[in-house]
Amino acid sequence: MWPTDVYDREKRYYTDMKMHLETSDQNLISNYGIGVLSVNGQDYRSNVLITQTRVVEDWFSGSVKELTMEHFAPLFDGLEAEVPEIVLLGSGSEHIFPDFALMAELKKKGVALEVMNTRAACRTYSVLVSEYRPVAAALIQISTS
Repeated sequence: MWPTDVYDREKRYYTDMKMHLETSDQNLISNYGIGVLSVNGQDYRSNVLITQTRVVEDWFSGSVKELTMEHFAPLFDGLEAEVPEIVLLGSGSEHIFPDFALMAELKKKGVALEVMNTRAACRTYSVLVSEYRPVAAALIQISTS
């Protein structure tokens, strides 16, 4: 896997990073930049929740402080083979923490919520997936501000 900064002529935007991995049975973040996240080559322009087997579009809208356990319900609905040990919360352009009560609730269910900006969350997710760790990513789109 090698990161590269690229200008995508077809899509007409610069990507902060484009990642390449030959094969995987998990969802892979293939690209991220301002206003776009790509998973397995599919572009998403809304906030997404990425699990091992699915991408939940329009996952959340609002301030990071407004996140609740309800937003993380797809992690516990039984559709995944296993509940992730770690959820990476990409909080957009800035490093913003949610309410600590949310972090405590997730911890009670055996899930660690790691908070970082979305760029860092994308990179970290890719590393953990390559190690076959049970991980999910809850990503807020990167904005220009």
